[in-house]
Amino acid sequence: MSTSKKPGRAEKKKFDHEILNSIVQSIAILAAGIWGVYTFIYQAKIAPSLAPPTLSVSCTLEKAGQKDNLVAIRSTVTRSNVGQARVRLLGITYNVIGIKEHFGTSTDTNPDFNSIVPTTSTVREPRYYGKPDKREVILRVGKLFEGATNSPSSPSDLNPGESVSRDMVFYADKNQFDSIKFQVRLLYSKMTDDPIPLSFKVDDEGLIVAEKDISCSSEPEKCKALNATDFTTELSLW
Repeated sequence: MSTSKKPGRAEKKKFDHEILNSIVQSIAILAAGIWGVYTFIYQAKIAPSLAPPTLSVSCTLEKAGQKDNLVAIRSTVTRSNVGQARVRLLGITYNVIGIKEHFGTSTDTNPDFNSIVPTTSTVREPRYYGKPDKREVILRVGKLFEGATNSPSSPSDLNPGESVSRDMVFYADKNQFDSIKFQVRLLYSKMTDDPIPLSFKVDDEGLIVAEKDISCSSEPEKCKALNATDFTTELSLW
């Protein structure tokens, strides 16, 4: 007659430990899978839908040649999507301003230089020249893209990490101006938002401006999501 042995305490403890390890490993694998799926979905779907649209813009200027008093200047404007959301570019404006400085003699001191420093956030006071003799808008460029206008226009959108550069050559008279100032403005929204209608106007300084169209007054909520990025650079004509 045979008798069965009950498992010893050591064997039972080993058996329980193996089961516990197996359960812990299964839970860890399941948790890692859930986290991986969540992370992938969050990064690919949720985060871009919540992120604001973000465009950066930069501009470089260089002399491209000269004929008599006219200086040819090449501008390269680069717009980049530095955010996570796909962006719809609605409008872009360039304003080029010619500046004629006011220079005195080598011993003439700008009277504003010796006055009390004003209580402002920015101070720029040259000693031997004063406020410019002339500031004049010499070039205005504006473009509205698809969605911002009912007129025929091309679409323009940027995916995250994407950049687009555009070159343009313009001219300035070095006898009239000492330097030029180049101002760029981008207006844009998220691709998932409804496009916002825009229109051009010329402001009090003679600059071309793209702004919300008058039709936005009837749908102010729709037009709230308009974003803008500006960049300004200068070039001496000497």
